[in-house]
Amino acid sequence: MNVDSKQSQSFLNATGVSMDNMALVIASLIVVAYFLWSAWVTLSYYEQWASKKNNISLYDVLSSAVRSVTLLSIILYIVS
Repeated sequence: MNVDSKQSQSFLNATGVSMDNMALVIASLIVVAYFLWSAWVTLSYYEQWASKKNNISLYDVLSSAVRSVTLLSIILYIVS
């Protein structure tokens, strides 16, 4: 969504933060939340594999890690 200078200045006056900085903060929060979630999922797979629970194979652990890295790369590309 494109905004003109008057709208941008009104937002800056009302919040004390520019729209670009606010967008960067929101994007950063999304990336960090996804990164933590994917690390948690991969760690859960690893713990299940290490303790031989739920019939998890090493392939499941590796595919979870590769899937997390791929999606994180796509999200970082879209955000930037």
